[in-house]
Amino acid sequence: MSNFIWKYKKLDDTDINKISDEFKLPQSIATIMSLKKINTKELSRSFFYHDLNNLHDPMLMKDMDKAIERVIQAKKSNQVILIIGDYDTDGTSAAAILQLYFQSLNIDSYYYIPHRQKEGYGISKKAIDYGIKIGAQLIISCDCGITAVDQIDYANQNQLDFIVTDHHKQKDKLPNAYAILNPNQHDCAYPFKGLCGAGVAFKLCLGINTALDNHIDNVFKYLDLVAIATTADVMPVLDENRIIISEGMKRIIRGSNKGIKSLMNVSNLNNPGLTAGKLGYWFIPKINAAGRLGDASRAVKLFTTSNPQLANEIAIDLENENNKRKAITLQHENEAISIINSQINLDDQKIIILYNQNWHFGIIGIVASRIKELYNRPTIVMTEEDGVYKGSCRSIPGYDIVEALNSCSDLLDNYGGHPMAAGLSIKKEHLENFSSNINNHAIKNLSADLTPVISIDSELKLSEINDRFINFLNYLEPFGPGNSKPVFVTKDLKGISNVQLLGKDRETLKFKLNSTHSDLDVIGFRMVENYEKLLSGKNIDIAYTIDKNYWNGQYSTQLVLKDIIFSDDRKN
Repeated sequence: MSNFIWKYKKLDDTDINKISDEFKLPQSIATIMSLKKINTKELSRSFFYHDLNNLHDPMLMKDMDKAIERVIQAKKSNQVILIIGDYDTDGTSAAAILQLYFQSLNIDSYYYIPHRQKEGYGISKKAIDYGIKIGAQLIISCDCGITAVDQIDYANQNQLDFIVTDHHKQKDKLPNAYAILNPNQHDCAYPFKGLCGAGVAFKLCLGINTALDNHIDNVFKYLDLVAIATTADVMPVLDENRIIISEGMKRIIRGSNKGIKSLMNVSNLNNPGLTAGKLGYWFIPKINAAGRLGDASRAVKLFTTSNPQLANEIAIDLENENNKRKAITLQHENEAISIINSQINLDDQKIIILYNQNWHFGIIGIVASRIKELYNRPTIVMTEEDGVYKGSCRSIPGYDIVEALNSCSDLLDNYGGHPMAAGLSIKKEHLENFSSNINNHAIKNLSADLTPVISIDSELKLSEINDRFINFLNYLEPFGPGNSKPVFVTKDLKGISNVQLLGKDRETLKFKLNSTHSDLDVIGFRMVENYEKLLSGKNIDIAYTIDKNYWNGQYSTQLVLKDIIFSDDRKN
């Protein structure tokens, strides 16, 4: 049996046949195009061809004209600008983009990245005091600032102008900033709301560049950083984000940014088979590691240095930091699972709430993500600091975790974030009431069945996995929210050979599928529980995605497992 529900997407046979006839395509390809609503020549062109001329005009963003004017005034008057970023990949990438671009304009600029544990998220009085100390007359925030009402008032009192560049949801009251660039402001007419923080900073640079009548490549060269940030922040891979990631990936592979190139080398990712998915899995955690266990400004230093030796030193430092982070994460994960097994009744709990005063603040977000994946429940993981518990929240589709926190706002010191990921702080004495109240909210607002679902695009025969089909899947890249990688099912499989358990913990399953058409490698990460099914000799059904694997200078097709069931157990 499976721990998942296999849910097949609804197919429109009329639409599939129309696409197949019009584009002269096999049904397997036409099915995926229909599901992705690419069913006309016009939609096909806009989806598959990534033209930088199709990026939206930065001037459509509210306050863009004011922000451009103020930066150009700073340039003309030789004023100092302080850039305040966030400590994650999006915030450090955004800060690096502004720093590099301002340096190219001979603007005297500096950056400040807060310490995750000591200062927490957003703009602090300490950061503004640093601006005062260096003689800044303008501060620009990256990936934060939309809720910094008191802090920006403090800056204003000290004769510092403030430009906010952010993409998070606003609260009722906006800060009294000189300009606020955020496509998610209530009254901003910018046509695409899915930009990350670095995307908004990039748009500011484009706007300034146009006003100064400089060549557009002066800004397009930072698309590598915008692509990294967009992928890291799990933004929708739709509209102009598809163009940003696609063009940015080309620049990453070309390796013009010394810091990115060094970290790619350290991560063994310097090959033509690089995808946004591999970037998210092997590269971005090392950038985030800078802020999780130490000083996140190392990431900005990495992205902005032109010294290859320094870039290599920082890259090795981040690699080591990430290995340390992985060890701590595994320890915290095991402790969290032990608490769930011994103390939590999952029949009564729709939301998992865990707290331990000894857990590392920089790691709890990763632990929350892992527990959410394992149990398919919204998860909040907290750790204690000076009598206050700080937490990371991760949710499942259909449950807005910020709305859930809002229902308990009287018990919280602070909270904010996205529907699927948020943060909070709460006094110890409120923990019990908070746990009870938010669980009641989850019981009322979550469906009764929390069995995780695998969403299946279509059934596929092994014979349909040919070069044409693989090339089509490659053209669908980049994948991500809004453009998910297709998931397929193949039924009644036999001819299984070379079954192995790989990896340090022997949790990665690998085997070959032998058919009359070809032999295919299949890999399943953390799927050791399916090992005996493969040795049983019974026919199996598999759910999987398809990867193009690059190894030793050769490409090969690889199926990546989502689930395995015995064909006899299938519910037809």
